[in-house]
Amino acid sequence: MKHTRLKSVLLPLALALPIFAAQAAEDATEAELQRQFNEIKTRLAQLEQGKVVTAEQESNTEMSFYGTLRPTFGVTSTDDNDSWDVGDALSRIGFTAEHKLSNGMIGFTRGEFKVQIQGDAHFGDARKAYVGIKGDFGRVAIGKQDTTSYAVMGVVDIFNRTNTPLAYDDVGVFRKQELVSYRKSFGNLQLRGEAQFSGENDDVDGSELFNAGAIYTGSDYTLGFAYLTRDFTGADENSIAVTASKSIGDWYFAAAYGGFSRDVVDGDITTIDVVATYAINSEYKLLFGASQFDDEQAEVNSKDVARFNTTLEWQGSKDFRLFIEYQHNEYDNDDVNLAVSDSDQLTVGMRYNFDVKF
Repeated sequence: MKHTRLKSVLLPLALALPIFAAQAAEDATEAELQRQFNEIKTRLAQLEQGKVVTAEQESNTEMSFYGTLRPTFGVTSTDDNDSWDVGDALSRIGFTAEHKLSNGMIGFTRGEFKVQIQGDAHFGDARKAYVGIKGDFGRVAIGKQDTTSYAVMGVVDIFNRTNTPLAYDDVGVFRKQELVSYRKSFGNLQLRGEAQFSGENDDVDGSELFNAGAIYTGSDYTLGFAYLTRDFTGADENSIAVTASKSIGDWYFAAAYGGFSRDVVDGDITTIDVVATYAINSEYKLLFGASQFDDEQAEVNSKDVARFNTTLEWQGSKDFRLFIEYQHNEYDNDDVNLAVSDSDQLTVGMRYNFDVKF
């Protein structure tokens, strides 16, 4: 639009130049007039070219503004009391952008931030913040990103709550800052890896890690594996994640195993998550989940727990849904470990998604 206005202003002026010149110099030759006319055509071509280049640059960039707001309201009941609370099931907003580069590759960026509906509803910490480049060689990005272990565990991350997957959430590594990541797909197989470089924060426990794995996606199933290692004072932590999922008609099934090991006595932790969903019809869906967390600690310190979840969702549209959820949490040693207690949770909530592209 700016170039069009500029062109409309300069056009009459440019056309008038030879007339002014002819009036000012009666002895102007035909060759001189032709030269001035050629200059006018050159100027108009330059203006038109600038307009085309700007339009190409705009068409080479795609952006989106997206988000999901997920308020909840529910009660948590223990042997001692009932606690009513307005909560939040990981609300967030974010933006993405991709730009086609002159060499055929694509530059991209993403920023995603928590929205704390629970509490004073302020914007929270960044969930993701990175910039990268991708092409035939794969994809490289720098910044705060999902780890490969979490990407592998995503097949069991289906519930409308903060603490999900139900067992892996207690000890898993989801997103980390200061990551350099690489991904490359070979048909249905995706290879992934990232490393954390924290510079002067090297002395902070767990501040540096290496994570790598693979995800195979078939027509109606997935298989995933990841290995992660990070440094702690006096002991390194090594973990693996193994997952599988399968769709059969209106059913979806998935299972995940997490094994965590530290080079200390009683340093091993195991997580198991099993989930299933059933689409009753185009609007209603049932979600089921069972999990087991084992930390191999002495009973007085142990937080071994089994969790069971049942959720009913009503999806009024692709962007809006209501849900009601029941979860039972049963600790193995709550009789001797006073820091934990069996509980039952009943929660209702809403979820509104949006994604605006431009």
